[in-house]
Amino acid sequence: MSITKIPIVCVCGFLGSGKTTLLRNWRRDKTLRAAPLIVHDLSEFGLDAKTLADEGSQPVPGRLVDGIAALHGKHAREKLFESIGITLKDIIKVAPQASLVLCESTGAALPWSLIKALTQDNRFYLRHFIVTVDALSLHRDFADGKLLLNDLSQIQDIGIRKASEVLKEQVLFSNVILLTKIDTVPQEALDVQIKALKEICPNVTIGLSAHAGIQLTQLDSTLAPEISFLEKQADSLGLNKQGSPTANSFDAIVFRDPRPFHPNRLYQLCCNNLTTGLYRTKGFIWLASRPGQALMWQQSGSQIDLEFIGYWRAEIAQNRDGKLSDEEVQGLRTQLMSKDPTFGDRYNELTLIGMRDGRELFVTGLKDALCTDEEIAAWENGEEFDDPWPQTFRQT
Repeated sequence: MSITKIPIVCVCGFLGSGKTTLLRNWRRDKTLRAAPLIVHDLSEFGLDAKTLADEGSQPVPGRLVDGIAALHGKHAREKLFESIGITLKDIIKVAPQASLVLCESTGAALPWSLIKALTQDNRFYLRHFIVTVDALSLHRDFADGKLLLNDLSQIQDIGIRKASEVLKEQVLFSNVILLTKIDTVPQEALDVQIKALKEICPNVTIGLSAHAGIQLTQLDSTLAPEISFLEKQADSLGLNKQGSPTANSFDAIVFRDPRPFHPNRLYQLCCNNLTTGLYRTKGFIWLASRPGQALMWQQSGSQIDLEFIGYWRAEIAQNRDGKLSDEEVQGLRTQLMSKDPTFGDRYNELTLIGMRDGRELFVTGLKDALCTDEEIAAWENGEEFDDPWPQTFRQT
């Protein structure tokens, strides 16, 4: 008796190119919302899994919980093959049986190692290996893709060279490329990008996206990757002996601190100290000028995105608009008793991904951008801070 295999759709692509945004849009579709989701994330605390999880759900590293498998930390690197194997077994046990599995992978992923892990269980098959490519980043940093066509070892900037190696390898193993943020580059640049990507991977399907991406059903006519062909390609490139499933030149560290950022110093840091070796930072921050706003921070290359995701409990407990009852206020204050006595539940937590020098330089800058004791005292007294950041942020 033949067994109907379950298709896996994997979304990969360089750091900050829109993978999580694409998955969030897909999961608004009722049929895709029920699909189990594997989140392969280089960060230590699994921000992407938390972002994609249902409200109230708490992802558990290395296991399938409420339809999401959060593979971060050790599960993203040395234990990836094993952890994906366990996850696939967990998916099989879920009733009713899944008709599709989605996977979002870190932009630092080495594609062949990831593909081997996803196809280890013969009850599943790889339907799509989609690579998202940021058109603006491709334009600014990779000469619209032409840089990828030459001898990468000749690139002088080591940060760009290492990024080029990973990006080109991902493109080589794709059957679909989604060019994102196409509204940020001229049409003539976009034409050059499409030509360059087709030269690297001639049979790839290329989709174009300004905001919402593409719908998965639009790819129904695109053939699934042939694993035997990809294996031969990996052999020819010497990739079958790869150890880590992520680029060795990329690593992640976590910056944590409860103190607020001084808005102007943080702004100046971003204007003057984003190096090519810092590929991605993501996490949560708060500003002394906006103590109520919990902000999600996402940086890729020279682009920074701040998203308002809600209010800190410490601010809500102030009940400035008088909408909460005494019982509700007391409940919040009880929750805050275990938090920082000055800042409450407010905190900064950022994962920095990139090369060591780029990461360490930016961490030093982040520390300098935190408020000093004198500035914290001024904040407590209600003094205003110079704030050059936009007055309105995108909201979820």
